[in-house]
Amino acid sequence: MNKRAIHLGRYCFFASLFFVCVTLMLTTYTLWRLRSEAMLNGVETAAMHSRRFEDFITQSLHVTSLIGANTLGQVAQIKDLGETPDSFQRILRHAPFLRSISVLDDRGVIVSSSNSANLAIEFKLDQFLPPAPNVLDILRIGQPWSGRDFADGSLVYSDDVSPRFIPMARRLSVGTQIATLLIALNPDYFINHITQTIDAHEGIVEIIRYDGIMLMSTDPDERPGVLRNYVVRELKLADHEIGEFVQTLENGQRVLTSFRASRLYPFVIVTHVKQNWALRYWRSEAKTLLIIVSISLVAILLLVFIFYRRQLQLLIERAENERLQRINATVFDASTEATLIADPNAKIVSVNTAFTKVTGYNADEVVGYPLIDFIGSEDRRTFVSYLAETSREIELPTEMPPFEVRQLCKDGSFIWTEILASAEYNDHGVITGYYRISRNINPRKELEAQVKQMAFHDQLTNLPNRRVLNNYLELALATNKRNGHYGALLFLDLDGFKPINDGYGHDVGDLLLIEVAKRLKNCVRESDIVVRFGGDEFVILVNGLKENKEKSIRLAGFIAEKIRKILAEPYILDLSNTFQPLGPIGHQCTASIGGCVFAGEEQQENIIKWADSAMYQAKNVGGNAIRFYATTS
Repeated sequence: MNKRAIHLGRYCFFASLFFVCVTLMLTTYTLWRLRSEAMLNGVETAAMHSRRFEDFITQSLHVTSLIGANTLGQVAQIKDLGETPDSFQRILRHAPFLRSISVLDDRGVIVSSSNSANLAIEFKLDQFLPPAPNVLDILRIGQPWSGRDFADGSLVYSDDVSPRFIPMARRLSVGTQIATLLIALNPDYFINHITQTIDAHEGIVEIIRYDGIMLMSTDPDERPGVLRNYVVRELKLADHEIGEFVQTLENGQRVLTSFRASRLYPFVIVTHVKQNWALRYWRSEAKTLLIIVSISLVAILLLVFIFYRRQLQLLIERAENERLQRINATVFDASTEATLIADPNAKIVSVNTAFTKVTGYNADEVVGYPLIDFIGSEDRRTFVSYLAETSREIELPTEMPPFEVRQLCKDGSFIWTEILASAEYNDHGVITGYYRISRNINPRKELEAQVKQMAFHDQLTNLPNRRVLNNYLELALATNKRNGHYGALLFLDLDGFKPINDGYGHDVGDLLLIEVAKRLKNCVRESDIVVRFGGDEFVILVNGLKENKEKSIRLAGFIAEKIRKILAEPYILDLSNTFQPLGPIGHQCTASIGGCVFAGEEQQENIIKWADSAMYQAKNVGGNAIRFYATTS
């Protein structure tokens, strides 16, 4: 090569190197910024979960402490505790997070209990937090125990897999004497509540005492009672009640940790959001960005190479063209993604083998035809607008964002595809149009649909979950306000659910919940919404009642009575797909139903609260009953 060709080659090389370096630096900076934002969002998500779970557990314990204290406060002397077991049993019926409620006398002996097997057991409080050298009228937390109650319980060890409970105690005055309210807390209730909000793919939640003893965890591989040294060593709860940081767990997993200390009791909620989960969308964005940047870099470098190549001998040009063709054949034809290429006039010029396998079209059936002929009718208008933006010869952008459309297959079905634009330049280096590369993204779309389904539907019953209840209720309020009709919210709780869970296990309880959901869906109108609110609680949103409130109440009562009768019919549960060695079993289960009729001016929170209150009224009369909340509007 002569000197001119050498200088030209050096100029092209260093210009390309400069452009690539600048582009890579900008891309790296952008990816870093996006990753930082994703990490920040993950930390904020962990903090939100910690705040929500701390408030839920603290409120539950506070209500339990107040109810128990109020029950003992009505007793004059410890010897008069004969009727308190009945009071404790009534409390337990409305508090699934409790195993038992007992009373210790000043000798540390259980003298009254909701579980008669606990009577006469001697119990020591020396390992409870906070320490109590004197009599403290506060609720204290002990270490986790194995077993279902104190009668068959013992302190938990790391390899223990039996049922568990957490003892809690509060010293109170009974007349002129001192007694201790002893509570067996059911950690499974809180774990089930937490896992409905944050699943194992997202992260782990742990409830830990101030001394580092773990009380409960959503990770099934972790055992209560183990020591979390970092709580004492790193969290510094005496100075900071809340905090967030990045942490590496003992198994080497990176997590975004947020902790929040209870405002009333000596425990801290620690939420570990998995870093991989927090960065899941960032990876998709990074992949898309890298594809666009790569295509842009390849396009620019290719243009530089063409400019340089035209100055060289024809033989070199031909050899280079052959090399590029071999590379294209290797990458394009060997790709497992269904891909086609369209010229700047949006006519198909090439398809790969995977395209034929996925769509059923051979190359001779599509090459030369307009790309729009193979776009779904619902997307053609937006695709035409997209073509108009990328077909002008004035002020064309150097990069075009990916464009998603549904593409027609030979059998009449559709697949989702992503169209990427690669710029075409004239001899003056001006963009005159775009080549378009369409690739199959159907698997990604199916995954997105599955994620959406999991986020807004209960995984057991496939009913809408409580996350979307507010959306349905907001729409119902707006509709009622517009047409002057009433609607109703029915809040129901199963009366006979706990015995089947205790007697046969949660797998059988799940079968009962599935059958209840089927019956509810079959006995309401298509316009009505059935929601699983949580546990054995369901909500039915009844739409389009009457314009008159009294008639609406009667109609809602008729619907509620129909539901009550259908749910009271016997259940035959097939245990063949469970771990139970039994055959089909029969079970009788009724429901307590609370209702609230609303127009269009009420607050959503009040409607749910009123229906819940009415449901508890139905519970208080023995269950299998219907009560409506009497509003003044």
